Amino acid sequence: MKNVSKNLSKKLLVLLLLVVPLSGFLSPVNAAVLTNVTVTPAALTISTSTDITITFTPVTAISNSTIIEFTYPTSFTGGASLVNGDIAITGTNISSKTCTGFIAGYFRCTLTTSGSVTTTVTTVIGATNKLTTPSSAGNYSFSLTANIGGTGSTYDTGAGLAYIASENQVEVRAVVPPVLALDLYDSGTTTLMTNPNTCNLGVLSVNAVNTCAYNVGVGTNSSTGARVRVYAGGQFTNGSVNMTSASGAITAGTEAYGFHISTAGSRFTASGSYATAYQAVPTTETDFATSTQTSDKATLAHHFTVTHGATMGTATATGSYTQTVFYTAYTK
Repeated sequence: MKNVSKNLSKKLLVLLLLVVPLSGFLSPVNAAVLTNVTVTPAALTISTSTDITITFTPVTAISNSTIIEFTYPTSFTGGASLVNGDIAITGTNISSKTCTGFIAGYFRCTLTTSGSVTTTVTTVIGATNKLTTPSSAGNYSFSLTANIGGTGSTYDTGAGLAYIASENQVEVRAVVPPVLALDLYDSGTTTLMTNPNTCNLGVLSVNAVNTCAYNVGVGTNSSTGARVRVYAGGQFTNGSVNMTSASGAITAGTEAYGFHISTAGSRFTASGSYATAYQAVPTTETDFATSTQTSDKATLAHHFTVTHGATMGTATATGSYTQTVFYTAYTK
């Protein structure tokens, strides 16, 4: 038992001799994250020789002799050809730097400072010699390690991305199709006609030309405008007799019925002779008005006004005359 105890004591003593001296030399390593790290190549295209600007904000105040190590993908070529003069590091209280260890994808710089550096530090890689961006699009990481004071007790680290050839971008696409709307309004207003829409000429006489009117409003986002066409389901008839269709002016006492565009508005132009005088309402779909730009059906100035007119003669057959008129619209 004594021998066993002695051997165990010796082993514990050896372990203590090994552990205690080492623990005396090992000091804790503090670490923090460098904030606001940005990497900005002057040229964002592939395979391009360019300056690269790296910025960061210290978390631990940078002191004299701080060593900053830069690590980047070797797909950025030309790193081994860089020299101290190709690197510029600026920031409040940074007096100078010495950069060494240039190999592909790595170099380090030791800072000389006149005081604590707590604000933005800017590094520009590129002067006589520059890095060349990778040959393919991508988002490439540049890592930084700041050995504060060069003592190895505090390391602050961070990383930023160099975005090459729009690899970090999403192009959102959409197609806006043309839209079209058509409504009928009370004459000279933006008040919709009450369905069933009625244009009432009233009781005709040989002494007057009776008229009724309404507005046509067309809305479209088409930059080339719209076309309105018109047709009637039949003649202006009392069922057995058709009223004479107008072709030009209507004179009281001479049987005639027709329509025309009495006010074109600011967007539409009457087709053919519909702007100048009463015409027969066609019974096949016919161009009536056109525009060459967008229009808003709710804007009064964009409407055009249609006026129907009629008079009777002494031989006009008695009865109630009706006609249904249809309007259609198309984008141009």
